Amino acid sequence: MLYDNPAAALQSILEKAIAEKHDQSCHIVWRRILNVTPEDQGGLIAKLGLVMDLPRRTLILVRSAFPNQLKATEIWTASLESAFLQQHLAGNWGTFAAHIQPYCIAQLGLTSELIQTRLGISLLKEEDLLNVLSGLGELLAEIDQSSLDNDLKAYLGREICELQQMLRDYRVTGVIPILKQVESMAGHSLLDPKYSQFLSNHALGVRLLENLSAMANLLTVAVSLPQLSQGFGGLLLR
Repeated sequence: MLYDNPAAALQSILEKAIAEKHDQSCHIVWRRILNVTPEDQGGLIAKLGLVMDLPRRTLILVRSAFPNQLKATEIWTASLESAFLQQHLAGNWGTFAAHIQPYCIAQLGLTSELIQTRLGISLLKEEDLLNVLSGLGELLAEIDQSSLDNDLKAYLGREICELQQMLRDYRVTGVIPILKQVESMAGHSLLDPKYSQFLSNHALGVRLLENLSAMANLLTVAVSLPQLSQGFGGLLLR
């Protein structure tokens, strides 16, 4: 099943890219666009690799679902290849952005709309992502200040922080890592009785499930997976 719209993700990134001034440092602009801290050089390279993979993912999707439209993708793929190959991270932003023609973004927009219309796959709204992140942050702070067992607190802190990072990286990595993390956090209740009791009987556990359920509802809208919200509904009613 298809979960992501890589054309929409790429279009969103390129729209930010062309709004930046060409005389800025290339790696600084990428850090800002991809939300990477200055000291995390490895993270920048890793995320940039994922961005560079978005055109390939888009072409795979177009080839499988819309083969008659494959020729049209040549309009934007050549410019993007030049931009990625000729950019100079230690140089200025123009080494990348100068290769992005306005028609590239327009064509990506058409491809994105085609995917969304035919397959029902769209990007989550930034405001919705921020609301979920805020809710998880507040919950994490309360868990940290609670009297819960230290092992349980350590597990919750680790897993919630991991989920937060996946949400921050969503526009590059897509929805699949989020889905896997949510499924892992829900499924862990079958293996850990203490965690299961926390979800069922503790106010913070109920709130955690509510946060996961809200996230599932967002994914339902974005990628047409109604079974997610139904599944968490069952957990909430246990």
